[in-house]
Amino acid sequence: MAHIVWTGKAVKDLRKLPANDQKAIQANVNSLGDYPATKSKPLDITKLTDRGSEYRLRVGNYRVLFEIQKGEPVIIEIQRVLRRTSTTY
Repeated sequence: MAHIVWTGKAVKDLRKLPANDQKAIQANVNSLGDYPATKSKPLDITKLTDRGSEYRLRVGNYRVLFEIQKGEPVIIEIQRVLRRTSTTY
């Protein structure tokens, strides 16, 4: 199981969103801790090209940008929570 860490910017981004979107994003981010071990609810995750170990998680119209830091324990750092636009990445 991975340890999930939120950056200050990601927390600030999340607080600006409507409550129902916050709950959906938090539920999906909490599922990241068991990913890919649990396949019960597939997550829409894509590795970002030319970004090293950075990924994005799609939750509705929002994108959660995160980085996986290998080691013991594995740390997933949530970096940003952004509404999808043509310049999100």
